[in-house]
Amino acid sequence: MKILIVHNHYQAAGGEDEVVASEKHMLERNGHKVILYTRSNKDIDQFSFPAKVSFVLKEAYWSRATYQALQALIHHEKPDIAHIHNTFLLVSPSVYDACRDENLPVVQTLHNYRFLCPNGVFYRDGHVCEDCLHQGLASAVVHKCWKDSYLSSGVMVRIIHEMKRREIFTKKINHYIALTEFSKKKFVDNGFPENKISIKPNFLGQDPGLSPAPGTFGLFVGALRDYKGIEPLVKAWEGVEDPFSLKIIGDGPLRQVLETRSQKRIEWLGAKPLAESLSLMKESLFVVVPSQCYETFSRVTMEAFACGKPVIAPRRGVFNELIENGKTGLLFDPQVQGDLTSKMNQLVLNRPWAQQMGQRARRVYEERFTVEKNYKMLMFIYERAKTLGYVG
Repeated sequence: MKILIVHNHYQAAGGEDEVVASEKHMLERNGHKVILYTRSNKDIDQFSFPAKVSFVLKEAYWSRATYQALQALIHHEKPDIAHIHNTFLLVSPSVYDACRDENLPVVQTLHNYRFLCPNGVFYRDGHVCEDCLHQGLASAVVHKCWKDSYLSSGVMVRIIHEMKRREIFTKKINHYIALTEFSKKKFVDNGFPENKISIKPNFLGQDPGLSPAPGTFGLFVGALRDYKGIEPLVKAWEGVEDPFSLKIIGDGPLRQVLETRSQKRIEWLGAKPLAESLSLMKESLFVVVPSQCYETFSRVTMEAFACGKPVIAPRRGVFNELIENGKTGLLFDPQVQGDLTSKMNQLVLNRPWAQQMGQRARRVYEERFTVEKNYKMLMFIYERAKTLGYVG
């Protein structure tokens, strides 16, 4: 099979980029030809002022350059299917029209909630927010939910409105990939067709292997942003038994202020390549994923399970689905003060229990998140998308 993969990179690299690279490698390793069409939002910084004005007024909503480039690519390569990961901002929704006009089936991975919420994570001002679902997308402009800017938020809202107006969600995407039951339900409850959404979780391209022994520190891996819960974690760590330490992998706008005022038992390591992150994960006792937003999945949880490490996460959203409390990790109540600290101390003071949970977590990884299982799921979805065809 010949697959066209379309992805728009954000200005900062993230988990979506890892997924795209892993799926491309998996497909090629199984004998498929992959054609990659990518853009990067970093390029926007190089635009001249007139080009930026044109982009805000026109190209962000439907890029003729993307449409023409994709049509030429499809004519030349003749792929069997298009798998779209992200189109914001430079690729634009015109990619869907290019595929539809060439009768090329489209699969769309729902990496985040941006089709429902302009900032993609249902989070605002320190709490989960669903105003856009109940009061309309204009709420995102009122609260400057995208880049803390009225203009940027307005651009994002208009893109989503334009996609609805062009019936992209209902008539120009053959099939969707949701990463969890929780995320699928969010989309179905808000008008997306249930029969066109399959669940396929993320996976690891290379098995890191089970850690042979319980580690000597706690670990956080992720963007240092408010919705990832890094600030409450740093505060909660003050109550963890001495001399146990916390290592933090990642970078972001909160790093400088938190690193300056945090205690000595926290080590700030900055961003690390995946291989280094997994190596450190194998040396840890547990991994903390204190997200304050709605995740569509939790790649870090899957990575921890692959390394045989239990995960401590909030009792909400996808974590109720991914983590069996007391079996593969611990769920804390984000509304109860001190509960995160309590859960971390339970594992610090009972390392054999932490190791037992890690071994169970590893079995979950082997049952659900391996390359082999993921490949079979993806092939089933591709065939289903080709069979369903376009509607209308």
